[in-house]
Amino acid sequence: MFRFENDIFFYAFAALPLMLLIFMWYLLSIRKQLKKLGEYNLVKELIPDVSRSKKITKFILLMLAFSSLILALCNLQTGSKTQEVKREGADIIVCLDVSNSMLAQDLSPNRLERAKFALEKMIDKLQGDRLGIVIFAGEAYTQLPITTDYSAAKLFLGGINTQMVPTQGTNIGAAIRKALEGFSKDLEKNKTIVIITDGENHEPEAVEAAEEAAKAGILINCIGVGSENGVPIPMVTNGVVNGYRKDKDGNTVVTKLDKAVLQEIAGKTDGIFVQATNADIGLNAILDKLAQLDKKQIDTKMYTDYEDQFQWFLGLALLFFILEFFISERVSNWFRKFFAHILRSNKTSAGAMILVLSFSFATKVSAQKERELLYNGNNNYHSGKNVQAINQYREALKISPGLKKANFNLGDAIYKEAVGIKNSKSKEPIMGMKPDSLANLMLDEAASQFDVVSQTVSNKDTLHKSLHNMGNCRLKQQNYQGAVDAYKKSLKVDCKDEETRYNLAYALKKLKEQQKKDKNKDKDQQKQNPQDQQPQMSKEQAERMLNALKNMEQKLQGKKKKGDGEKVKTEKDW
Repeated sequence: MFRFENDIFFYAFAALPLMLLIFMWYLLSIRKQLKKLGEYNLVKELIPDVSRSKKITKFILLMLAFSSLILALCNLQTGSKTQEVKREGADIIVCLDVSNSMLAQDLSPNRLERAKFALEKMIDKLQGDRLGIVIFAGEAYTQLPITTDYSAAKLFLGGINTQMVPTQGTNIGAAIRKALEGFSKDLEKNKTIVIITDGENHEPEAVEAAEEAAKAGILINCIGVGSENGVPIPMVTNGVVNGYRKDKDGNTVVTKLDKAVLQEIAGKTDGIFVQATNADIGLNAILDKLAQLDKKQIDTKMYTDYEDQFQWFLGLALLFFILEFFISERVSNWFRKFFAHILRSNKTSAGAMILVLSFSFATKVSAQKERELLYNGNNNYHSGKNVQAINQYREALKISPGLKKANFNLGDAIYKEAVGIKNSKSKEPIMGMKPDSLANLMLDEAASQFDVVSQTVSNKDTLHKSLHNMGNCRLKQQNYQGAVDAYKKSLKVDCKDEETRYNLAYALKKLKEQQKKDKNKDKDQQKQNPQDQQPQMSKEQAERMLNALKNMEQKLQGKKKKGDGEKVKTEKDW
């Protein structure tokens, strides 16, 4: 058998869900902060020494430690041993008067409190007896069924007051009959009823009930509390007397002890009557009478002792706190130490272990270099240092070609540099090339980077931005058909982007203007070469015409690449 001594501390478990919510909010806030620095998975790669799983492990250990502390405060207690105890005792039911007249103060502090105090002292002296409590006024109620649990008896006794019975009066007969119902049927000659009252019986059934008890072999002992001269009944509010009870005629009610009724009730069962005083309420005489009863042996199983078990939970809490303290939030290097230990202890496997360590070290060095390049590239990219960012992204892609974030940022950095060259008014050659030609080559490379991302990425937002930026590259090259195709693909992914819609409309407009201009050039060319309209043409003439058309198309394409591009809205950042 077990119990918790301080079960009120179980309410502290309500703090656990609140702690969990706070921890989840903490993790989400960290994730949002990291996303501000760039793509989440990439940023995680840049900080490999920080472990999310270790944060969760530390939190779980703290929760376990907190729970163990709560259980330690509740103090689990277990019955150390169970034994069958042979008891000899009597069954005693105390009938306690709780009518308003018991508030009279002829006994200190009043009749009821003086009786409760004496009963508590009597309970301390009981040994092997079973005790029950019946309260009564105008009606009677069982307050405590007959039991050997004296601690429970004291607990119930402490809560008794004059407000517990709604009907006022002093119905001693009802109290005796309620007590008779509370006795078990298998025990004889060891039952007694102790009535504690001021004896102002308002019902005529008390003597009849006492005769029924006598026929059942049950002894009734009476204790009269109060004075025969009578005292007024105080009206108490918050412990302060603010007057005395009056009858319907306005006269002060005086309560007197009725010894005759109590003596008659006790005499019907050969019991005794004792009048209580401030010095002695009379329970000693009652206990002496109880000792004379023919007591019967009662077999009772009980837990004789309880042992505290809080120390186990306190030890667990301490263990969890120590574990949480020594677990770092960063990834440790214990794997290296583990492999080194194996190398020292097993020389035969040294070659294999060296290969494993070499591969692991090379991989880690490569990954570290890749992360460093990405980190520096991102810093330069966000700081507007596009040339440095381009070089670092290219180096990172050589180590790990699958870094889509690097492809995207590389394309964006090249695009920004190309636009800067196109918009510059300088015509001086750059790296031996005309500025416009160099810008077009850079735009081709930027578009190819965006195309790589669009072919492999699964995230819709990233796919939309890549296709949008590819359209911007083609638009700057005056490749309006290519721009239209890219913008249409981007809108299939995100049809609500107004910026892409605007750029598509602009590209379509420029494409129509270009097509119209090409048609006008064709008409002018036909007017300048009327022989091209001759109905008959030899094979040699047809071949010459085809070659001339090819040359003309090449010239036209060269002209399309010249000139300043129109300004469009800013490219899509990540």
